[in-house]
Amino acid sequence: MLTDILNTLVGTPLEQAFKDRAVDVSTLKVLGAPVDHAGALAAYRYLLEQADGEGFHLTAAGYLKPADVQAIAAKMPTMRDWMHKMTREIDAHPVLHFREYVKSIGLLRKYKGSLRLTRLGRVAVNDPTMLWNHLADTLAPDEQTLYAEATVVVLVHMATTDGPIDVGAVAQTLTALGWSHGAGSPVSQGEVYDAWNELWDVLGNIGESEGTHRADRMLSHAARVLVHEALFTEVPPR
Repeated sequence: MLTDILNTLVGTPLEQAFKDRAVDVSTLKVLGAPVDHAGALAAYRYLLEQADGEGFHLTAAGYLKPADVQAIAAKMPTMRDWMHKMTREIDAHPVLHFREYVKSIGLLRKYKGSLRLTRLGRVAVNDPTMLWNHLADTLAPDEQTLYAEATVVVLVHMATTDGPIDVGAVAQTLTALGWSHGAGSPVSQGEVYDAWNELWDVLGNIGESEGTHRADRMLSHAARVLVHEALFTEVPPR
């Protein structure tokens, strides 16, 4: 998909800037320090470890209990300096989004009022490298949709930006790729935020953010390497 995006941008004003970013992403693993998978995935591993056995007992509404929300939040870099209450999971939406994402990629499942490991999750909890590879393999959707291409473009920008990405530039890139609305209007910044927010829930919890505050949204070196592997490592078809 990244190759298709690069080819489609040839001849447009955005071609060179995006190509330069893609090249930077391609060299991240070679030029950077090796990643300690176990350490970088501490938040993921804690969630999976606690879901082993009888798992998390959910409330009648299907949410985590307050004590579990607070314990998971303490392990999540994206919850650093969270200023709101954490008496309910709905009040700590990064926790909710984080565990729902882990469920969506097949590592957790709901069973009889609890959140438990799947068979794949049981393997991943004991193998940080397998968990790392699974996160890389599932990070970018393999489909021809606006959301999928937005994900790839946002990933390239996140891995090559120290802080908040240029949402306007991403929207312009997606419009240059031929995406528009029924009336011919360009891709909106709101659609970019949808992809960016979801990716931050994933990547912001890998390694320790280099920013001072949550709003800085600065990826760790480990998270940038994961983006590299998601976009440049070939995996066999499922």
